[in-house]
Parts: sequence; structure tokens; C-alpha cells
Amino acid sequence: MRSTRLMLSGGALATALAVAAGPADGATKQRHLSAAAAASARAPSGLAFGGVTPQSWPVVVTLNKARNRVERAVIGLDMTCTSGDTFGTSDGFQAIKLSKKGRFSATFGPERIDAGGVPADVQSKVIGRMSDDRGSMRGIWQLKITLYDAVGTTVLDTCDSGLVRWNAAQ
Repeated sequence: MRSTRLMLSGGALATALAVAAGPADGATKQRHLSAAAAASARAPSGLAFGGVTPQSWPVVVTLNKARNRVERAVIGLDMTCTSGDTFGTSDGFQAIKLSKKGRFSATFGPERIDAGGVPADVQSKVIGRMSDDRGSMRGIWQLKITLYDAVGTTVLDTCDSGLVRWNAAQ
């Protein structure tokens, strides 16, 4: 679930987050997850890793039974905007190939969305790797949202999590 303190033109940022949370189209190999989809996910069928980020948010990474794919990766993030406003949100990916060396990465966007009449670009990335003993994972995550004027040419605000380092253990 997403919470926000930032309000732009009738809650444009909140709308941007809700619209951005929709799943990516089927054309992408890795699917970006909405907060609602992450919250309603079924229990993992394989191995699960969990931890808390330096921002005090949870991070959870689950693998499939064969342990060759990240079924789902979900994180909470603090966002800081150029306007000075801050808010917390969640982000997630699913169906990411895990290399034989235990590495994975996925990106989403930038994708232009209509946030209640205010255009916004949303982009996200996660990079991770499993430890040599396969008992833990670590990586970085970043989410960025750029809000534009109604015409879609002038940037009103940019909100970014920055590169958030995460660790998760079984």
C-alpha cells in the first residue's frame, strides 16, 4: 500500500503512483508489480529471503522451486522530491531470470502514464545477487517518478528513491 504526503493539483502524485502501480504489458519479460498485486500475492512455492533496508522498509525476494527464477521481489522505499516533499511507497518485480551465478536484474520504463490529467514518467530497476553459500542476497533498487504539466513538456517535480542498498537472508 502506498502512502503519501505530497499533493499536487488534486492528488496528482497519488494518482501517478496508483496508475504506475498497474502491471506492465505482457510484452516485457519481467513484470513490474503494483503494491496491490504484491500484497495479494500467494505464498512462495520455493525459497524466500527477507530483510530490512537502511530506510527501515522491508524487502522480500522469493525464488521458484527450481531456484532458477526470482518469482517476486518487493521493497518499500522512501522517495525524495525536488520540491522538498517526501513520501513512502512500495515497488516490485516478478519473473526475473536468475543466472547460474545467482545474479539477476530487471528494469521498468521509463513509461509515460496519465495520472489524472497530469503526465508522469515512471522508471524502476533492481539488481541483485545471491551469496556464494546461497543463504542470503543483496543488491540495489531505485524508483524514479517525474511529473509534468498538463501538456507533458515542463517538469513539475521529480521524486527519486536514490540507489537503495538491500540485504535479505533466508
